[in-house]
Amino acid sequence: MVTILFIFWTLSSVFLTLNVFHPLAKRRSSSFFTLLISFALGWLVGDLLPQWILLNSGIALLFSFSDIFSQTLGWAGLVIHLCCWIILIIRLWIILNLPARIDQQLEEQLGSIWQNSSTFFSPPGNFIEVNWHSWLNPNCILEDPRIEIIRNHVFFEENDLRLRLDIYRPKSSKKKRPVLLQIHGGAWISGSKRQAAFLMTHMAAQGWVCFSVGYRFSPDIIFPQHLIDIKHALKWIRNHAKEFGIDSDFIVSTGGSAGGHLAALMALTPNHPEFQPGFELDDTRIQGCIPVYGVFDFSTPFSKSTPYPAKAKVLEMVCGGTPETEPECYQKINPANWISNNTPPFLLLQGGTDALIPVQETQAFWHALQTKNRSHSALLTLPLVEHSFDIFPTLTAQCIVPTIERYLFLLHENHNNQQGIK
Repeated sequence: MVTILFIFWTLSSVFLTLNVFHPLAKRRSSSFFTLLISFALGWLVGDLLPQWILLNSGIALLFSFSDIFSQTLGWAGLVIHLCCWIILIIRLWIILNLPARIDQQLEEQLGSIWQNSSTFFSPPGNFIEVNWHSWLNPNCILEDPRIEIIRNHVFFEENDLRLRLDIYRPKSSKKKRPVLLQIHGGAWISGSKRQAAFLMTHMAAQGWVCFSVGYRFSPDIIFPQHLIDIKHALKWIRNHAKEFGIDSDFIVSTGGSAGGHLAALMALTPNHPEFQPGFELDDTRIQGCIPVYGVFDFSTPFSKSTPYPAKAKVLEMVCGGTPETEPECYQKINPANWISNNTPPFLLLQGGTDALIPVQETQAFWHALQTKNRSHSALLTLPLVEHSFDIFPTLTAQCIVPTIERYLFLLHENHNNQQGIK
């Protein structure tokens, strides 16, 4: 029995290591549950590697109480485990060197404006500089003494409905602070306002006020109600600008996955009456957008040549049908259909080994953006990076989030220069 368990453990380790580098669940044929498991295991094993090694070391210790390591099979299995760990550590070493490649991509796309931009939070240059404390204990980022976190503040009430948001803000008092509007992911059917806390705590510590918005989920609602909920939040934020000391003229939206999609639509559909019923005259303009592994393709999942049945099933819940039965909804939900000459700057980030969103999806939206020649916009493709890389303060997040922060400061500096503010 011990031998069977040991073989199963070893084969599972090999399988999970391979899944980190190449998701084994295929989008063309896998169910939503299978894809979710493949993504979750790839993300947890790849990005929470210290915890994974500790877990496996504990399992190896348990096996040492048997006679498995007195056999050739036991030592062979141990060597296989060590090889898997080494391969995963090499992946992290590659990611540790990712900031230099990111800088190169942004210098090529943004030129001198990126080279001259300021940064307040640098990525780790080596394993010694990694913030191991936050990597091993993610909750510690919420204990930063420089910031204040306000949970579950109601921003919209109607009958029995109460929509809430979380606020991350600096403790020091100052007026006209820039705003980050964070929209969580979860396939429009679930999610938590606590996503991207790593980014929000860092930005709050640097003087920004961050609002993480909650919204209703499908199948209880269909699009565009998700977007309308978030526009209600934006209206509330602008109406309470003095209370929170924010600059209502500078708000940047961001979000991951479905949140990235909604963040993009917030930037692309300012002041559209159909998306702000009852408050059509309120200003819902956004000054910049950072979708992270966002969803931009709403047609090919239903195609026979490029099927993605798991995504198609989710979209049917979100839109209340298929593109054939609800064509108007699928036209409205597609961000590319809303790109215009007034589109604000975008920074798109997409992982190269994302189990849920293919790189080509983000690239197609980027090409659509380029048709309008949007200035100060860029696309970052991130090799060996999985979906949801920014949820915890892992090494991957520590290497990539500083770029997001630097881009936010670049947009704010450019906005201030245009307004003549020093």
